[in-house]
Formats: sequence, structure tokens, C-alpha cells
Amino acid sequence: MGNSNNSRGDYRIEIPGWGLDSGFFAERTDLLWTSDGEKRVQLHRALAEGSMVFIRLLSSEPSNGSVPAAYQVEDVVPMDRNGRCQMRLAQLHPHSKQSSSGQYASKKAEDGYGECNARDTCTELEHEEILR
Repeated sequence: MGNSNNSRGDYRIEIPGWGLDSGFFAERTDLLWTSDGEKRVQLHRALAEGSMVFIRLLSSEPSNGSVPAAYQVEDVVPMDRNGRCQMRLAQLHPHSKQSSSGQYASKKAEDGYGECNARDTCTELEHEEILR
């Protein structure tokens, strides 16, 4: 879904998240992907702007298990008279970010960093994954 920038149209999706009532939901709906790349959904729940949801494409083929993609909710329109709330979605992408302060999560890692002998295995700290 996130990699096919040429695809436009409607897609059947499952979207779980937490509504404004702090209740967890999972709803099946259509993702409208416009020709200018905008993605919109209509849900029976109102979501807060800035909240994160995960969208998974639904397929008629049982062997096609799609991986959920993270999106941020933007431009929430109040519920219409049919009880549906429309919102725009912006995809979140993982980025690697190395700690600029050089601080470690625990004192043990900090104290032991750089001290290796032939019997020990040295591994460098992994990059932190963040969503933007």
C-alpha cells in the first residue's frame, strides 16, 4: 500500500485504533486514494487529530496477508447525519536516528561500552527506530 505510488482508487481496509471515547475499535471500511495522492477514510468513530492508526489492506485471496502500515489522522471532519466521520491520513515512515547526546538507556551499557576482550562479543548499539 505504501510503496505503490502509482495506484489510485478505493481499497478495502481494516483500521484499528482508539476513538475519542478512549475505546479501542477495529473497523472495515474503504480507503479512498485520490489522484493527487491524498488518502481519506470514513469511520463510524471520531478520532483525534494527530492520533496514529494502522491500516491493513483486505484481500479476497487468503494467502495475501498484508502488513499494516502506520498513518497519522489529519483534517477530521465532524460526523455527518449518517454517523460517519471523514478524515485524511498521512503515512508515517520509520527513520533511523542516532542519539545526538550519546547517552545510553542503562548505566551497564555505558560502563561496558568499548570494553571487549577476545572471549566477549562486541556489538554496537543499534540505531533507534522512530516514526515520523
